[in-house]
Amino acid sequence: FQCEHCERAFTRKHDLQRHVRLHTGDKPYHCIVCSKGFARVDSRQRHYRVEENCK
Repeated sequence: FQCEHCERAFTRKHDLQRHVRLHTGDKPYHCIVCSKGFARVDSRQRHYRVEENCK
């Protein structure tokens, strides 16, 4: 699966979809406390662990 925005290629479609968010700025995962958006679900999970006000 080839990225249409750059030279990167991926073997899995999901990995390409996640990568494309870097180019589009799409942030579909949001903190339920502060509403901050994240491109990746694991980034949101890290936010929950680190941010004391969002636990």
